Amino acid sequence: MQTYYLKQISDNLVPDIINPSPDYYCTWQTQLYATSDGKPAAQRAIICEKSLFDTDKPFGWAHFYKAARKDLILVMDDSWDVPPNNDSTYYGCLQLNAEKFPTFTKNKTNSQALKCLSEKIKGLGWKGFGVWVCAQESKFNNQPKDKYWQNVFECMNTSDIAYWKVDWGESCNSFEFRKELTDYAHKYAPNLIIEHAMLKEILPYCNVFRTYDVPAIMSIPMTLQKIAEFSDISADDSANMGMLNCEDEAYIAAAGGFTMGIMRHPYSGDFLNGRPDMSFPAVHRNLKTKMYEIIRATRWHRIAPAFPISPGQFKVSRLKLTDNWKFKDISGEIEEWWLRQPLINRDLIDGTLTKHAPSSITRNTILPEIEPDTAGNIPYCVASINPNGAFSITTLGRTIGRDYYIPKCNIAAYSQNADTVGIFGEYKTLALKTEINGIRQVLMQDLAGDICFDVTANISINGREIHIPGELIAAIGTSAQPVSDTSEPGVVLKLIK
Repeated sequence: MQTYYLKQISDNLVPDIINPSPDYYCTWQTQLYATSDGKPAAQRAIICEKSLFDTDKPFGWAHFYKAARKDLILVMDDSWDVPPNNDSTYYGCLQLNAEKFPTFTKNKTNSQALKCLSEKIKGLGWKGFGVWVCAQESKFNNQPKDKYWQNVFECMNTSDIAYWKVDWGESCNSFEFRKELTDYAHKYAPNLIIEHAMLKEILPYCNVFRTYDVPAIMSIPMTLQKIAEFSDISADDSANMGMLNCEDEAYIAAAGGFTMGIMRHPYSGDFLNGRPDMSFPAVHRNLKTKMYEIIRATRWHRIAPAFPISPGQFKVSRLKLTDNWKFKDISGEIEEWWLRQPLINRDLIDGTLTKHAPSSITRNTILPEIEPDTAGNIPYCVASINPNGAFSITTLGRTIGRDYYIPKCNIAAYSQNADTVGIFGEYKTLALKTEINGIRQVLMQDLAGDICFDVTANISINGREIHIPGELIAAIGTSAQPVSDTSEPGVVLKLIK
C-alpha cells in the first residue's frame, strides 16, 4: 500500500448545522432484535417507554446514534397506539397507548402525552420525533370525516410530531385515502412530513415516498431496481413531486440525493438468545458494524440535502448486473416471512437467491465510466448533481455466491462545476472530470470526523481531470471510525482555484 504524506489543516469541511433532509432512524428492526425474532406480534408488543428510554440491552433505543441524532428524526414504529395484547381494533387510532407509555399519558390528553414524549426525544438530541401510521381511519371514530382528520392533524401539530410513516392498513392501496390524508395534513399540520409507500401514483402528492421493504441480503440491487422504476415519471405527474426514501441504504441516499429511513442499530452480533440476527446477517455485510456510514451520510446531507425527483432527472444504465446469494442457514440469513413473498420466492431456486439491477443510476449528470477489475467485475454506482451544485458518487458492493465485496475499479465521473464533492465506497482510481479551470489545491476530510487534510500532493491534476487514488479515499474516509466499525469510506472533497 502506498504511503501518503498528508498535511493537516485547520479547515472543517462539514458545516455545524442540522441536516435539513427528513432522514430518520426507525425502530422496527430494533423491535425484532429486542424480541430475539419474536415475529411481528412480539415486535409490536415490545414498543413502549422502557424500550425507548431504559439503558440496558436490548432497550435504550432513544440513546442510539449519539453522533448523528441532531441530523435524524426518531420514528417510533408499528403499534405505539395499540395495547400490548395487539388488539387490532386499535390500529390507526393514533392515541399513545397508556399501558405502554404510562409516564407520558397519566392525567394527560393525547396531544399533551405526545407532546411530552416528543420533548423527551428531542431533549436527548434528536432532530425530531415521528410515528408509524396504519393506513386507515380509527375504528373508534364517530365524527364526520373532515372533522375527524382536522382533529387528528391539529393534535399532531400541537404535539410537535415531525413525521408520519404511513404504511399498510385497510386503505393502504387507496389513492383517494392517501391523497386526502396528505391534503388534510398540509392544511392542519403544515410542518408535518407525510411519507407514503406502495402506490406509485401517489408520488406527485407526497412529501416523501418510501421505496419499501427489502431484505438486507439483497438490499442493494433490490433498492436500485426500485429506484430505477421511478425514472420514467412524466412532466404531467411532477407538480408537487416529493423525495424518494431508500430506507437503510445510507450511501445510496447520500450519493443519490434521496432520504433515508435507517433500520440498522448498534446491537451487533446474535440475538440475546444466541440465534443469528437474520435481519442483518453477520455473514453478509454485517450492517450493524457499519454505524459510521450513517454519520457520514447525514453529514453529507448537511452539505447536499436530499431533493425532489423530477422528469428527465434520472439516467439509468442499460447494463444489468446479477447478484446471487447461496444460503447455508436460511433461517439465520433472512427473515422467514420473506420466503412467502413473490418478490423473493420467485427468484429463490435451489437455495440460491438471484437479483438483477442497473449497474449505475445518476441524477442531473451523465452515467460514470467504469473499467472492470481484474476478475471482470464492476460495482454498482450511484451519482448526482445536487441543486446547490455539489456532486456526489458512491460505489456499492456485489453479492456473489457467499461473498459481499466492492470491486475496486477505475471510474470516471462528471462533476460539472462542483467544487464540493462527496465520495463514498471503494475505488482503484476515481477520475473527476470537472468544468473548473485552474484548480490549485484539493482538501479531503472523513465526513464522520473533523480533521481536514490537504491532499494536493497525493493526487494528479491534469487540466480539467483530477485522479484520486482509491487507497487515499479509503485511508482518509475511514480514519474517524474505531477498529470495530467496518463502515465503507466516505469523504468530502473541496476543490480550490
